[in-house]
Amino acid sequence: MRGVKAGDRIDCPNCANLTLRLKEENGRYFLVEIPQVSCPTCDRLIEVSEDVRPGDILTCCGEDFLLTYEFGAYALREKSAKG
Repeated sequence: MRGVKAGDRIDCPNCANLTLRLKEENGRYFLVEIPQVSCPTCDRLIEVSEDVRPGDILTCCGEDFLLTYEFGAYALREKSAKG
């Protein structure tokens, strides 16, 4: 694709609506998925940036949620939820 460079986001309607990022390493280019989670309150999709880890807090709709990662997917749950 012309004009695309490492670090650019690519929204792919043919890839289950994934959002991908073009990466470059040692002169080779590849695509990585930008993970997303749904807000439990409004269902808005929130991108999980590379510096965020499970156990971190994400905020949406004025509420704080705990980021979890289980079975290969990220999810948000209420901060006060146990388990």
